[in-house]
Amino acid sequence: MAESFDLLMDVSPKKLAWNFLVHVVRLWKTPCRYNPKEINSIEMVLQDSQGGRIQASVPKALVRRWNDNIDEFKMYKMSNFIVVDKREKTKTSMNRWTLNFSHRTVVLLVENPTFPLQAFRLTQISELLNADRINDSQLIDIMGEVVGKEDPKELITSKGKETKRLAILVEDLDNYRIGCVLFGDMVDQILPYLDDGRVEPLIVVLQFFRPSRWNEKTSVQSHFDISKLRINSDLEEVRDFRDRRLAAIPSNLVRISQVNTNNSHSGADELKRGDVTVNTIEEALNSTQEGPLWIAGTIVAINSGKDDWFYKSCRKCPKKVETPIGNRYECGKCGHTHGSASLRFKVEVMAYDGTGSITLLLWDRETVQLCGRQAEQIKDEEELYAEGYPAALESLLERKLLFKVNVKSSNIKLYDQVYTVMKVCEDDTIFEMHLPNKTFSTVTEYLQYGCRIPGAVTRWICQQLWLISTILVILNILWMLWRIVLQASSAKLQPKQLPWF
Repeated sequence: MAESFDLLMDVSPKKLAWNFLVHVVRLWKTPCRYNPKEINSIEMVLQDSQGGRIQASVPKALVRRWNDNIDEFKMYKMSNFIVVDKREKTKTSMNRWTLNFSHRTVVLLVENPTFPLQAFRLTQISELLNADRINDSQLIDIMGEVVGKEDPKELITSKGKETKRLAILVEDLDNYRIGCVLFGDMVDQILPYLDDGRVEPLIVVLQFFRPSRWNEKTSVQSHFDISKLRINSDLEEVRDFRDRRLAAIPSNLVRISQVNTNNSHSGADELKRGDVTVNTIEEALNSTQEGPLWIAGTIVAINSGKDDWFYKSCRKCPKKVETPIGNRYECGKCGHTHGSASLRFKVEVMAYDGTGSITLLLWDRETVQLCGRQAEQIKDEEELYAEGYPAALESLLERKLLFKVNVKSSNIKLYDQVYTVMKVCEDDTIFEMHLPNKTFSTVTEYLQYGCRIPGAVTRWICQQLWLISTILVILNILWMLWRIVLQASSAKLQPKQLPWF
């Protein structure tokens, strides 16, 4: 009589005597928090004959027993598990439960698999790019050819550990591209394959990578020990992908180009497409439609003082963090905790184009792009300009730039006169090509001769104008409220005064 096996989709905590026939799709070892050389647990993703998946965990007490006894891409009979709900923030499967190895767990290697291994559940790049929302808690698989690379960079993690970072560009069979960021050992793993004159396709499988979307840009990145980078693997899926790529692109062409992902957010690519209309500042101020639009202008003032050009943020995401809890900061968005907060730019500037002036808010990414420095570096120097802000920010003044600003409802209703900058473009050629036609002479004349008023004086004048305009708006609102009160009072008195009406 054939042995019967349970399905992973039927797992629940109601029993212990589970019996599975599964492939090991992925296996990794997590180090101890305080001793990275010591293994804290062995984690694996299992898959049954129906394609169901679940994560299994070998606790520290049993690591020595199972270490090096279970391999990826092999089939095993596994029985006797404790089913737990770990409530992991990052998920390797859609299954809620996790199988915990115990002293009663039995694992037997199956020499002749009875059903095929489905190693990857590939997500289409187009699906990610076009998704309304990215679920960054669910790890995914992507296959593609490496067509671009960035220079590797050394960095230090929030825990003080030295590591490496490398950005690559991956393209699929439909010619969709997505950026991928590799960390740590994966950088050393792929670098020998990234020759400048490479004519053979470099096919990679990004297994259990984390998708993300930041400032309208979708990408994937490796996620600690869970992710796996497979390079030119001898697997059927990879061989088929390679053959189809070679049929489309001959192997005598250079296939990997140098890219600079730092400028991918600058807006230059968006403007080069030719379907962008650049507005005057006057048009932006009079806009009655919410959403992004482009303007051209020169930064003529920095409306920031000693302590309001930066903010304290989470070290994992840009969310602002307030006072520490005990001796640690905790992010209200991602839950990350750390002993110290990160410093990010939040610089308010004023731009002018000949039709008017506008107050803009530059966040960290755009400010770093323009001044080439990190907020923490500038803060450490403590070299302040006469007006209170760091001297390094003085380089922003009199810069001719294209700004992509977000027009919000509060801007239209005049509650908020500060417009948030989403992207900037500092390319002079693109700038000249996209000046608004109807104010070209005015804008060009102003930018040609520049702002001759010293930065401090300009800032003071702009601040006074902003203060006056704010007072006028408040007075206008109070006048409207007063009229409403008068009309309401008149409506109550009218029947008594005019009973015949």
